[in-house]
Amino acid sequence: MTVRRLDHVSVTTGDIERSLAFYQDLLGIPVSSVGEVSGAEVERLTGMPGTRMLIADLDLGAGQVLELIEYIAGEEGVALPLAHPGSGHIGLTVDDLDGLYRRLLASGALVRSEPVELTEPGAWHGVRCLTVLDPDGVSVELVERPRRPVPDVGAPEDRTTA
Repeated sequence: MTVRRLDHVSVTTGDIERSLAFYQDLLGIPVSSVGEVSGAEVERLTGMPGTRMLIADLDLGAGQVLELIEYIAGEEGVALPLAHPGSGHIGLTVDDLDGLYRRLLASGALVRSEPVELTEPGAWHGVRCLTVLDPDGVSVELVERPRRPVPDVGAPEDRTTA
């Protein structure tokens, strides 16, 4: 048995339409599906009798999915503060951090930082990122990686013989 890859990341939201306005409309992530789920299988899977949920799957590309869940019946989820063990953040790669930063500010989103360039040596050197909170307070890190120059391999060798 082997874990092969990350299948999806799930975030519980208080209002799926509000979250879709943030992730789809503001960040531009395409939506694959939206629907309601309930029944015996959902109750067994969650361990919560009477559970009904609205679920939206957003396509992050390369088979990666961001799943938004709004519980509309059953036990309510509890949001965790960022510093609380067990909480975390969503990291999304973007291609125009400055433009997205301006768009987030104009929308009134709770932007926690301006774009910051990381200068420590290593794999993150030159990466620019910022943190914004989604409508439910989930921390979203937007990451713009520098375009690495393609190595110049030179002209092909002349393999003719005299």
